[in-house]
Amino acid sequence: MARKRKRSGEGINIPLDLTVEILHRLPAKYLARTRYVSKQWRTIIDDYIVKNSVVTRSLSQPSPDAPHFILDTLLDGGVVFSYTYSRQIRSERNQIVEKMFAMTATAREFQYVRGLIGFWSCTRGQFTLHNPTTRRSVPLPDTGIPPRRFYLFGYDPLRNQYKVACIARPTSEPEQSCKVFTLGDLGKEWRNIKCCIERHSPFGTAVCIGGTIYYTATAENQRNVIISFNVVSEMFSHVFQVPEKLNGRYGKSSLVNYLGKLGCICYNYLNNEDMDVWVMENAEKQEWSKITHMAVLQGIPSSMCRFGVTHPGGEIVIVPYFYYYLGSEGYYYNPNINSRRSFVIQSPRLGGTDLVRIWPVTDPVENIMSLM
Repeated sequence: MARKRKRSGEGINIPLDLTVEILHRLPAKYLARTRYVSKQWRTIIDDYIVKNSVVTRSLSQPSPDAPHFILDTLLDGGVVFSYTYSRQIRSERNQIVEKMFAMTATAREFQYVRGLIGFWSCTRGQFTLHNPTTRRSVPLPDTGIPPRRFYLFGYDPLRNQYKVACIARPTSEPEQSCKVFTLGDLGKEWRNIKCCIERHSPFGTAVCIGGTIYYTATAENQRNVIISFNVVSEMFSHVFQVPEKLNGRYGKSSLVNYLGKLGCICYNYLNNEDMDVWVMENAEKQEWSKITHMAVLQGIPSSMCRFGVTHPGGEIVIVPYFYYYLGSEGYYYNPNINSRRSFVIQSPRLGGTDLVRIWPVTDPVENIMSLM
């Protein structure tokens, strides 16, 4: 009786559901690389592994491979954009974060949303997306809006979509121009929408909370306001009046996601050692609450600070606002136990005399989605 021979090169046929289960257990950075092994693997990952589940898993189990700080480094050749990972060495005095360079690009403004970094240059004006997990970057098409423009980067939780809005700063035109770009849109075009509120000049850093982007602006009567843009409906729906006592410290404040609500953190209006946390309790009634944390900023240089609130931990991050020497201290403050600890960002490629701006990433996650 003839014996059957196994053909050379014959492999093991793994069932699809088992393949999906195996891939689903891979760390995000390996899963991102696996997509490029073959067209078949890419199809399996794209069609059967929900990309948003990677973000969800990363939110519940924070990964050290997600960026924790974005650095804007001022060098002789221009501005270098990079970010850090949480490689920490704890000592009695400092928490050391090892600096890891990822890419080089001219950038001056940054926004971080669910694992993606959006950035643009004030001079060039083009918006670029960068995925730290896949290490890929894509510039969006030009908006056609005049160079003096401001970008808003947000996430639509209902449709699982990322959107970028571009607003023209006030000009002589009767209506303020605004356009929206949706990631994954087959047309890959900017769409015109109406900026249905008063003309205003945006400034500062925006924050996206539950599908709504909040940002600061100066209205035509020169008063400071906080404006919201709904990523789902693509409507500008609110103009928040800044509380009188907050308005005096408006330049030294940061909009934050404070435990799911819009928050604003700043120096106390009476001194530079106490820190005020303002929270929007009721948007319709314009009701704010305020918590003052005593002596939190004691010993910290009185230069303007940038604040953030970590998720889900709820620690307040305090970093220099302007360009400052690399190696200067930043701080975490835990309001639950009234404790402050410091950290230092170091780099094997930069010296202590290099100037950097630090942008805290308060909800670091991994994301394997393709940008275009």
